[in-house]
Order: sequence, then structure tokens, then C-alpha cells
Amino acid sequence: MSLVNEDGKQNCSARLLKVEHLLYQNPNGIQVKDIARLCQVSKRTAYRDLNELETTLKIPLITDKNGYHIADNYFLPPIHFTLTEGLSVFLATRLLFGYSCTYNPDIESTFTKLNSVMPAPFQHQISQTLDKMHDKAADKENIQTMALLCRAWAEQRKVQISYWTLGKKDCSTREVSPYFIEPAAAGHSAYLIGHCGKSNEMRTFKLERIQSIKILDDKYAIPRDFDIDKYHSPYWGILVDGEVKDIKLKFTPEVGRIMTETIFHPSQVNETLPDQSVLVSFRLADTPDFVSWVLSWGERVEVLEPRELRVKVIETAREMLKRYGN
Repeated sequence: MSLVNEDGKQNCSARLLKVEHLLYQNPNGIQVKDIARLCQVSKRTAYRDLNELETTLKIPLITDKNGYHIADNYFLPPIHFTLTEGLSVFLATRLLFGYSCTYNPDIESTFTKLNSVMPAPFQHQISQTLDKMHDKAADKENIQTMALLCRAWAEQRKVQISYWTLGKKDCSTREVSPYFIEPAAAGHSAYLIGHCGKSNEMRTFKLERIQSIKILDDKYAIPRDFDIDKYHSPYWGILVDGEVKDIKLKFTPEVGRIMTETIFHPSQVNETLPDQSVLVSFRLADTPDFVSWVLSWGERVEVLEPRELRVKVIETAREMLKRYGN
């Protein structure tokens, strides 16, 4: 990936990655003048890049007589991948890239490192993805929030957040023990799941709604019986709310095959009827994200049970008719 764009200007994100790699390759330290020379920039720009790595990307830098280097234990130890394992990392990162609508330097860094070890046909695809990343706008606040949460989670330290709850005018301050960070494609975001000291219950927080964050000295321990998959199992997506119910949906033959070849939820049970329509049963709560999924199938699905969900869909259809009636 070139450090220079079509206008002849240096690509800042690519240069930051190169500075990070130079620091990684020089664990005992590297002088600013050498960073400037190797990146073909002025010393002033090199200092600015180092400051960006430290303040925005939260990379712990240390300075001494040998220059700049990264604090011990920041990088994970080297590991070796088979070709198919490397492909799995690529596909997982592609999913992450797909749900994120903003530029994320950590995703770019992952692709860049993967690109250096994958065979040529894969490198071409990875390079194309890297090029597309720079079309997305950067969200420095969200990047910083994620970096601090990652550190707090790893060190098992509580965080103090100022959080804007949807529908509320003012932010509230909470102390949260991070249990998990979960990406959600439907919301194009990632969510913090943890114990909230204010409510004394488990809560889910959308990262974009965290207005400020501070890592506290207070330690916590994630209960040994906590299982994120069990925690989410009665629910469709990231929303954890409502009573678990038996749900039955009847899909028309045109989309019935999609239901039989795709598992949308662990509780899903399919039954193909004589007319090739498909009866799909779920055991979960009818949260708003699940209702939206049902509505996305339009006239090709009918809610059979429970009655409350059927009424929700009918009322939504009536409101849509009112809006489009003229």
C-alpha cells in the first residue's frame, strides 16, 4: 500500500501504520530523526505521528536515551497460521469491515499485517479492501473509546462512562464492569455488555452513545459461569429485554428454501408443509430487532403465534398503508 495518494500527499493512516511497525521492529528504541527519514517526513511530522499514536490510538509509548519504543506486553506474541486459518481471519475481518461505516485503524492494521503473509491472490483482495477503507470517515472518539474499553477489559478494571440513553435529554454517569464487547451487524456498531453499578444489573451500551470514558483503579472479576452465548440465547440480537415466547412463522414457498438452508437462531426449527411453504418455530423474545426482521419479509411471511406479535405486525401494516395510502 502506497504512502502517497493520487494528489501526491502522504496517506496519514498508512504512515501511522508504518511508524507503528518501525516501533515494533525496534523494541529497544528508535530515534525520531530515523522515523522521519524512513517515513520521508519532517521531524515535526514524526513527532505529530507519535503523539497521534499515543493520544488517539492509545499505544503506550516510552521515551529514553535510545528514543521511542512501545511498552512491553502491548503486542501479542507471534503466532503461526495455516492458509485456511489466515483465510478465516480475513473473512472475520471482512465482516467487521462490512458492519463498520467509519474508518478504523485497527481493522486496517489487521489487514495490513495479514497482507504481508498471505499468498498473492489473497493479497490482491486484501489490498482492494484496504483501499476502500480510506473512503470512510474517521471517528476518533469511537476509536479511543474502543481502545480504552479493550484495555479495561483485559486488565479487569472498571470504567466510568458518561452515557446518552436513547430518548433521554441528558447523559448519565455510570461505573461499568466490562464483561464483553459484541459487534452487531444490524446496528452497524459494537456494544459494551457489563455490570452497571447504577442499576446493579447487567446492561448493554452502544459505543457511539458513550460520550466520555475513564479507566478506574477498581478491579472486578467476571463470574466464572458467565457465558455470552447463553446470555444472548433467548434473544434475536443485541437487545436483551422481554419475555421469552414460542413463536411460529409461516413463510411462502418462494422464500421457504432460504429458511431451510439458513439457521437464523439456535432455537430455530423448520417444517416443510405439503404446499412447500415452511413453518419456522423460534423460542425467544419478540424484541424490536426481531419484529423488524419479520417485517423485512413483507407479504412472504405470516405470524401464526403468539397473538401479540401478530397484532404488532398488523398494526405496523395498517400504519404503513396510512402513510402510503394516497
